[in-house]
This record gives sequence, C-alpha cells and structure tokens, in this order.
Amino acid sequence: MRADRRSWLLLLTVLQVLLLLTATASAAPPALNMDVHLDPDRGTVDGELSVDLPAGDHRFRLDAGLEPAHALIGGHQPQVSHAGGDRYRIHLPEAGILHLGWQGEMPTDTRGFLAPDGGFLPPDAGWYPRFDGMDVFRLRIRVRVPDHQRAVATGSLLGEPELQNGRRSSVYEHPRTDGIVVATGPWQERTMLVNGVRVRTLFPESLDAAHASTYLDHTAEYLAMFSERAGPYPYQSFTIAASPMPVGFAFPGFTLLGERVIPLPFIPRTSLAHELMHSWWGTGVRVDYPTGNWSEALTTFMADYHLDELHGRDRETRYRWLLDLAALPPQLDRPLVSFRGGNQGATRIVGYNRGALMFHMLREKIGAADFDKGARLLRDRHLFEEAGWTDLADAFSDAAGQDLRPFFTTWVNRPGLPELALHSVSQARDVDRWTLNAVLEQVQSEPPWPLRVPVVIDTRDGPHRSLVTLDERRSTFSVDLDAPATAVTADPDFELLRRLSNPPPILRTASLHPDTRLLTTQDGLEPFARAILNRSPERAEAFREDAPLLVIGGTRDVADWMARTGIAEPAPGIARSGHARMWTLPGTRTVVVSANDAAGLQTLTRMLQHHGHRSYLVLDADGRTLEAGVWATDTEPLRVDLSPVTP
Repeated sequence: MRADRRSWLLLLTVLQVLLLLTATASAAPPALNMDVHLDPDRGTVDGELSVDLPAGDHRFRLDAGLEPAHALIGGHQPQVSHAGGDRYRIHLPEAGILHLGWQGEMPTDTRGFLAPDGGFLPPDAGWYPRFDGMDVFRLRIRVRVPDHQRAVATGSLLGEPELQNGRRSSVYEHPRTDGIVVATGPWQERTMLVNGVRVRTLFPESLDAAHASTYLDHTAEYLAMFSERAGPYPYQSFTIAASPMPVGFAFPGFTLLGERVIPLPFIPRTSLAHELMHSWWGTGVRVDYPTGNWSEALTTFMADYHLDELHGRDRETRYRWLLDLAALPPQLDRPLVSFRGGNQGATRIVGYNRGALMFHMLREKIGAADFDKGARLLRDRHLFEEAGWTDLADAFSDAAGQDLRPFFTTWVNRPGLPELALHSVSQARDVDRWTLNAVLEQVQSEPPWPLRVPVVIDTRDGPHRSLVTLDERRSTFSVDLDAPATAVTADPDFELLRRLSNPPPILRTASLHPDTRLLTTQDGLEPFARAILNRSPERAEAFREDAPLLVIGGTRDVADWMARTGIAEPAPGIARSGHARMWTLPGTRTVVVSANDAAGLQTLTRMLQHHGHRSYLVLDADGRTLEAGVWATDTEPLRVDLSPVTP
C-alpha cells in the first residue's frame, strides 16, 4: 500500500509539473520580428514584420499616412482591406507566419514625428501595424537609417550598429513588451561597458564633446548603485539619447532627454538617475495602471531621494515634500491609489512626493535591508510583467516576514493626512533619575492614522530618541532619563506623512489653488501672467489676506501698489532686490512677482515652474539665482521647551 501511495504521489507531482509547464508555455507571448527602414530626411517609413498567427480574421491599426504594401502567409497572398480610419482587416486562410509590409510618409503631429533634426515614434503614433489582442509580444527589431543618422529602439542593443550600403543598421530585442518606441537623430555615439552592460550616449555634435563623458560616468555610477539595491539591471544596454523635444522620457533600454535639458549641470545628478531607475520600475516591472501608478513614487524614493541621502539633503527634501502637501488645496487632495500619471502640479505632489515619503516610512518600519530585499523580490517576480499595489505589498511583506498589507491599504487608499499636536509635557525627578511625561495627539477631523512617531528629547547629556505608537486619537507616553530634559520635539526630521501645522507660504500656496486671483499692475503683462497660472488676469485693485492671490508687474509699479495697499515687505528691500524676484507674504496666500523689465519677467516666469516649493526667489540680469529659500516659521508646534529642573 505504501508503495502504491508513493507512486500516486509521484504521479500527482509529475502531473502538477506538466500542468505548470503547459500553462507557462501557453502564456509565452507571440514573437514579433520587424525590419524597418526610416528616412528622417523624407519622413518615410518602409517596414516588414513577421508574426505567427492563427487562421481567421485579424484586425490592426496603422496611421493614415501609411498603408499596407504586401502580405504573405505560406503560399497565399491574403487580401488586406481598409476598415475605416486607421483600421485594417486581413483574413488568413491558414495558420502560420504572416509577413506584412507597410510604407508611407509619417505625418508630423503631437503623437510622433520623423524629421532630420530628430525623430520620435511611440506606439500611439501608429507607425507600425498594431494587431488587436496582441497586448504583449516578444520583439526583435532591426532599424535602418541613413549613415548620418542613428536610431535607438525598445529593448537591448545586440552588438555594435553596422554600416552597410550607406545605411546604419542596429538590432534590438525585448523578451516581453507591450509596444515599440524608436527615436532617431543626427547623433554622435559614445560607448562604455559597465559590468557587461553597454552604456551609450547619442548626442548631436554640439553636445557630444561637452557632455557625453559626464553622462556616461554618472550612468556607470548609478548602474552599480541601483543594481545592488534593486537587483540586476534588466537589459543588456542603456542609451541616453538627445531629442529636440523638451522632455525626460524613460523607455525599455533607453531614455530621451531634451537637447536644452542635457547641458543643465544638475540633470546628470538628478533626472538621469530617475530615468535610469525606471528601467526597474515602469519599463522593467510594468505598471498595472487601472489599479494605480506606483512606479513614480518608488523611482523617486530609490533614485532621487537616495542621492539626496548620500549628499546629506534628505531632511530638506522631506520638509519640501511636506510643504508641497500643505500647499495642496483640499479639493485637489487625492489618495495615492488615484495617481495614474503626470509630473506637474497637484498630480506630481501626490504621485511622486507623497508616494516617496510613504516608502521612506515603510523603510523606517521594516529596515533598509528588508526594504531592498522587497525591491529585489518585486523585480524577480514581476520583471516584464504588470504589477499593482497589492503585488508591492506582497513582495515587501514576504521580505520583512510580516503582513504589511494594512500599511499599504491605509497609506495608499486614504486621502488626507494626520495632523499632530504635542502637549501636557512635564518631568519629575526621583533621586538621580528623571521621568518625562507628555501627550501626542492626532487633531485632524478625520479618523486617526496608524503612526510610529519619532520623538527626540534634548537633555543635558545629549539627545534621547524614542518611538511613540500613535494608532489611536491620543497617546500618553513616559520616558525615563538619566539627565533632565530641556526640550522635546515630535518628528523633528519630518519623517512622517503629516499635515504641517504652521507652514510658511510658498509659491504653490497660490499657484495650485483653482480660485487664485491673478492681478497685474499695468497693461501688457497678460502673456507673463498666463505663463504662471494660464488664466486671464485682472488689474490690481484690492487686496484680501484670506484669498489666494498672485500679483505681477514691474518693479516700481508693484512697489507703489504695495505702498497703496499697506502691504509690508517680508524681508527689507526684497521688492527691489536683484533684477527679478518672487516672494510670498507670510500669514497670507499672496505671491508677488516683479522685474525691472520685460526680459526679466520672461526669464522669471519661465523659471518659476521649477521653484514652486520656494517662499522667495531673486535673479540677476542674466537669470542667475542670487537668493532662494523658504521663510522660517515663528514657532515649531511639535516642540516644547522645558524650564530647568530645580535641584
């Protein structure tokens, strides 16, 4: 009987393995092979693809400027018929490898373009046939361009690009993708090998000599850093390509950066790392968008914020994130799960900043080693597959050995933020020991959040650090000390997602609010005003402290308006500092923008999109920053200073 039982168990195990292998094989994506000739000078596309399809009717999309050229399967030439708009229908009399050619001129529109100074062909530009139902596929694509051009495409570059018959040819492969992106340009190529990964820059000659080496060196540094934390880099190559568009885009195996962006000195130290990290989160592990976009938050935390930590700017960054959240009007507040995409305004504050600070809280909860282990689990389980927030919760839970689903459910799905108060602080002495007693309370109108609040107690012998669990509305805590306390502060380093109690006003305090009034002190400033708030301005007449307001004008006109209105400068002389300036008025939701001339206003308004987290910004006549910062607050609501203890 035992032998029979063992035989049945063995048979059952074999059957389970066979079923697993069968399921895996059936889930393998179709193989799409493509050969594309691109001529940026003429804007033309000439391509052929091959794919194994079953017999029957199939439909595909192709841009109106292109058309099918031929079709062949076995010995048959199936008819391709136009089904209206960008839709085509083809009937296959038998299963097999379909060879489908197409050609035509690529129109220049907002979706994509093909031009001598640069080309960008994303999937939604309709530049190649996209079959209905083929959501993912295995890709091998050969891209051919004239010898004065180069191309980069979705996936890993195989070998060196070849030059044949006046055309430059390069081959890319991807094991599982949902779309094909190709970019072209009149680029110079530089290459270096980093731990088996081919790293390239494709820059125009005007940028190559001055910037290519810097980008290669920084990429090599980030590849080593990120691979250690998030697991092996998912591709065999990484390319940084220039684009005439003012962009920063991440695609499988490459990033596109705007030609005007590349020379900026901070981009290799910031944006480059962010776009490279998307090779893991976004293009490596893909986003299940209907359940929420988690990739920007995790990328911001593991790339941008990690670099801030290395350079000692992490506390400053967390404070900036909380300032942004404090400036978010209630009607624009959203839970993290609602974020689908977008990198401006309120959507960025929620999807990037709020999400990144949540991941900081998660790392503080489970430790850095388990956090990185969870990131590697996420990569290994879902590489080139879609993942949602529940998959992240599972990966980090398994890495930490604890159920983190309640943590994710709370901080991903709830809108709003907790607001803390520290009060009823006292201390008592017992012989040579002291005991500090205090109350931490959540004072927001919404139900309490689960919190672990860092508390720092300053004593005569140095700081004492504690963690206070605050899952309910209030918590009374006691701490035994070896020396008397001089002060106690809750969350002194801004490590919690919370609503700041007394935030200084920043530019976003007004620029984010949908009801902000836009005033000009003189005629002719409408273009500058619209560049800031994209709405029509009024002439400056009145001022109300309780209403969000943005005032823009010439230096003298703004100073005269402030004098008539009775508004005092927050810092003496700021109204005439430098050549152009922006400042907020403490205690109000008012922002003032002024400059000595139109050129100064133009430069300032263009730069303000990068300074929404500032209370003030002063530029010189060349657009260089003279001063920038955030007003200091008068009080720290979560700090209590203690009177000296009587011996």
